[in-house]
Amino acid sequence: MELLPLLLLLLLRIVASAPASPPATALFVLGDSTASCAATTLPLNLSLTSSSGNCLFPSAHRLLPDLLAAKMGLPPPPLITTLNGTATEVARGVNFAGEDGGRGAIFRLGAVGQQLRMATETLQLLRLEAPTPQDADAAAGGAVFVLSFGTDAYARVLSRGAGADASAPKHGRRGLARLLADRVARAVEELYEAGARRTAVMGVAPLGCAPRVMWEGLHVVDGRSCVEEANELVQGYNARVAARLAALRPRLAGADVVFCDIYKGIMDIITHPARYGFDETRKACCGLGPFGGTVGCLTKEMVCPTPQIHVWWDLYSPTEVVTSLLANWSWSAPSHSNTTICRPITLEMLTGHISLISPSPAHHSPGEAVSSHPDQCAVTNPTPCRLSSTVDSSSSSNP
Repeated sequence: MELLPLLLLLLLRIVASAPASPPATALFVLGDSTASCAATTLPLNLSLTSSSGNCLFPSAHRLLPDLLAAKMGLPPPPLITTLNGTATEVARGVNFAGEDGGRGAIFRLGAVGQQLRMATETLQLLRLEAPTPQDADAAAGGAVFVLSFGTDAYARVLSRGAGADASAPKHGRRGLARLLADRVARAVEELYEAGARRTAVMGVAPLGCAPRVMWEGLHVVDGRSCVEEANELVQGYNARVAARLAALRPRLAGADVVFCDIYKGIMDIITHPARYGFDETRKACCGLGPFGGTVGCLTKEMVCPTPQIHVWWDLYSPTEVVTSLLANWSWSAPSHSNTTICRPITLEMLTGHISLISPSPAHHSPGEAVSSHPDQCAVTNPTPCRLSSTVDSSSSSNP
């Protein structure tokens, strides 16, 4: 029995000496309005769109891909429409989101296919321009692909009026989960066939708690809870995506495929707002009407004076403080806990910025207390700091 500790120590040293994946060199993004300000197709909500494709209020609403790029030491991936198609321009990444072949195409699943085609063509371009086949493989293997679909689709399906019925006339609300999840899983397969080896798929947020859905479902909420039917639909989609990816992993040799549970992270914030320094979990920072959900963010004058205490920025999207916490929790689990919203590995591991067995730096995680001004740590610092606070493990829960 005395040999057992020595054998375990030897095994750990062997594993630790194994070469880790080199750090990723590029970030490619496919998705809807959660991935690009130019991609929104949501009604009565203009805060995400401008002629240049940049957010109208960038200081208050950076998106998750931009925050992840910063953690990778990369600039925000530029929109594909701003590039001229050279290998040099696309070498560090591209944001394909918003290229959906026309407004509303996301509900016909056309956006996924359109963006996938451009992504695979970009990988082909990098391969053609590489000096050697080895360099070509390294370029594809060194890229991280982030897919973030579903929010715009479910926002439309959950809305009132004829637009909701037109979104899914054949498959209905629940059928959308199967169709969209299967399409996203096929996209992961096709990216793999094109050479991609690192892929992260983002789940959909709890839209049943979003201001627009809360306003439209005002008759079914008690003033505290969310619209449960809407959240059940979103959870069904997220569960289906996670299951499809789990079944897919054994077939993709040499690839890492990660699912990040955005729903889990935001629900933990909504359930324990004081723990993270939030005072307002239902009302949008920028919007009109009950919950700020009747009309979306149209002008800067509509913006609330304290966005850092709001969970929701506008009709459907969270504030940057929330998004930054999601970026932290996606990136790594704190050293004192295995809690993370991504599985089976963190994005820090996926991008090759940390060994699979190395202790990760302390980061905020669901269940960890932060200060009353989380944006000071979570937003402004490239490496999120851990504030001097304690964790109430007895009240920590995973939604």
